[in-house]
Amino acid sequence: MSAGGLAGSQRAVLACLADVLIAQGRGMPAASAVGVPGELIDRCLEVAPVLGAPLGALLDEPAADAPEEFVRQLAARRPDDFAVLSTAVVGAYYLSGEVRDLIGYPGQQPSPLSVAGEPDYLDMLERVYERHPGYREAP
Repeated sequence: MSAGGLAGSQRAVLACLADVLIAQGRGMPAASAVGVPGELIDRCLEVAPVLGAPLGALLDEPAADAPEEFVRQLAARRPDDFAVLSTAVVGAYYLSGEVRDLIGYPGQQPSPLSVAGEPDYLDMLERVYERHPGYREAP
């Protein structure tokens, strides 16, 4: 893996493998169509750098000739490597604004908590506060 992320040849292999994992269908685009092998995988690896080295090593293997078979064998014989590949691809795929729009997910939204709007929560806290401390020194 280069200092800036995946090499061009690794990205080409990733495009093939990603489309095996997430193919176009049912109104959803294929992984490569939304840019998984480009900026999206870079963003994914930025937030999950632990995936970088194992993913890079996987993408250096000769997989582009028969990507379906490679992914099948990876899932059957090397589940840890399959987990690295699938986690990175799926993580990158759902970073796509187009994909999030298609599934109706606006992304994380703030959810302010109002104590006044949560009376049951206050009742629960009051019961905890009123009971004896219940703390005992461990033997």
